[in-house]
Amino acid sequence: MTDVRASGGVSAAAPLPAAGERILPRVIKGQRSHFFDDPTMDQMMTFFMELMTEVMVLRDRQDTLERALEDKGGISRAELRTLIPPPEVEAERAADRAAFVERVLRLHEPSGAEPEVR
Repeated sequence: MTDVRASGGVSAAAPLPAAGERILPRVIKGQRSHFFDDPTMDQMMTFFMELMTEVMVLRDRQDTLERALEDKGGISRAELRTLIPPPEVEAERAADRAAFVERVLRLHEPSGAEPEVR
């Protein structure tokens, strides 16, 4: 595995991408968005949103593993990385993601605003 943190990019020792594979740049271009008067709040919300994203990725992987164990009794790491879920599974996961975001972010409603009840 290549460490890209120190140089801000992929080192010369990094393997070349496979045919048809794209390598995305590791440097973010442009300015950071500002939503709050206090930059610390922007940093906390960025951290929070990144953490939510990671949780959803882990939940998707766990769901894939559970389905593979149920269907086939197991799955290899290579299969896990390349597996594309069928549309009905993706729709189920999209609904789970939307419910997760709604549950977590409802605490961040502006003061006095009533959260929408479903």
